[in-house]
Amino acid sequence: MRPLALTACLAACLLLAACAQEPPERRSYRNDAVGLRFHPAKGWTVAETTEDGCTFAVEASNGPDLRFVICLSPPRTDILLTQNAFVSCENVKQYVAESLKGIKPTCMRGGAGDHFGYDTLYARLLRGGDGKVRVQFVNHVFAPVKGRLLQVMAYAVADDDKQAHALFDANRAALFAMMQSVRLR
Repeated sequence: MRPLALTACLAACLLLAACAQEPPERRSYRNDAVGLRFHPAKGWTVAETTEDGCTFAVEASNGPDLRFVICLSPPRTDILLTQNAFVSCENVKQYVAESLKGIKPTCMRGGAGDHFGYDTLYARLLRGGDGKVRVQFVNHVFAPVKGRLLQVMAYAVADDDKQAHALFDANRAALFAMMQSVRLR
């Protein structure tokens, strides 16, 4: 009888311990007016912002050199996205190189959340007001969604390309988790 009582007591203790632990709180950003939501990484600050060419933009940041930006706009005529993935990627790379001054952009099929799109990687040189040049390492997704263009950008800025890439890599899990949480209706 004692082993049965001990087993019952142990099971009750395990059940109480399991019930006492609450799941970690999952932060969520939501804007019902534009139909957008995503889950910012823990410790990141979120704010709606303005971005050139965006009708709506929201940004999550972790210090001055790490940013995650979601931009919504009407479809852009300067980025022709077609049914052909190769042609669309070539158009995206041309847009990034010419309009965004991206260095050696790459492109592949990808997306953000459950939205199919074109995933690009590139670097940019940024000149500050003090004349100092910094490097921005960018993962930029272009996704056509129901008559709109969804752009999701994750980037890190540092004094040189190796530092920018290392900062991006050190925060890759948080950046990609936010990217995969993006939902637009």
